[in-house]
Amino acid sequence: MGTGRVSGSPPERPAASASTMPLDQQILHVYVALQNLAQGRTVNEIAEEIGKSRFVTARMVRRARDLGLVEVRAAVADPIDVALSARLAQRYGLRSALVVATHSDRDPEAREAIAAVAARFIRETVQEDDVLGFTPGRTLVQASQQVEELPSADVVQLTGVGWPRLGDGVEVISNIGRATGGATYPLYVPILIEPEEVAILRHPMIQQVQRRFAHVQKAFLTIGGWPDSSLLARILEEKGERERFEMRGVVAEIGTSLLDIDGASVDGLGERFTGIPEDQLRRVPLRVAVGGGEGKHRAVLATLRSGLAHVVITDVRAAELALEAAET
Repeated sequence: MGTGRVSGSPPERPAASASTMPLDQQILHVYVALQNLAQGRTVNEIAEEIGKSRFVTARMVRRARDLGLVEVRAAVADPIDVALSARLAQRYGLRSALVVATHSDRDPEAREAIAAVAARFIRETVQEDDVLGFTPGRTLVQASQQVEELPSADVVQLTGVGWPRLGDGVEVISNIGRATGGATYPLYVPILIEPEEVAILRHPMIQQVQRRFAHVQKAFLTIGGWPDSSLLARILEEKGERERFEMRGVVAEIGTSLLDIDGASVDGLGERFTGIPEDQLRRVPLRVAVGGGEGKHRAVLATLRSGLAHVVITDVRAAELALEAAET
């Protein structure tokens, strides 16, 4: 295919390489270019779908070619399903979706692949003087281990941690804090406390962390899948409480929110569920939800429906099921 410019349009200086473009923008550019060049859709039709002007959309097609992102096929380095990512973002009103094309949706394999993409997204998203919020979780732990250096930023832990060793639960904060070199605010309390233990939240160190919640600009959140892919669900089971929440339809947790399959919040834990309150989380300018694998399909759907995430990083099967659910 030719690469000539549209007659009468001003010359455009191509960027040096695709590596200077964030991953989510690469995905969008590839999707637009493939829809136009490979699927034969008009620029006007694509522009209406993605909510941009036809002039911006046409430039995206040219830029994708100029940067070598498309040669009729996608040339994105990471294993991303471009079409699924674009469809999921559009259907659920996300800023971006990164659907990781894993070889398996079994938890360990999916978690490893999702963590690698999440690590890249973190590296590309963090800016100087940000205040970052992270929840604990195995996928974000793996992602944080792959992030060696970031611009200077403070790091805040957004929820308490699981049992039995609190020190293990702050690994994400420690790893990201080392990468940024900024101040860290770990939350050394269990994710679930008893009513008689609520007084611990008045400890000066805990209150210092809680005050930082209001300053968080970018939140990275683990999606917990009930019942088998959630540490909180196991803790509640030990206390004989899990069944009453499952009877109320809980299929997911994110931050300090329990969600049913429709994405509605299910109350019942109150102050016992330690961390950033949902209303405060919703005021964070960028919220990124990370999770996938066979134990989290319903949880990803609930998170998408909840509106709690601007960006979702998940696997192909979870995305396919979410799109199927949107059409039923």
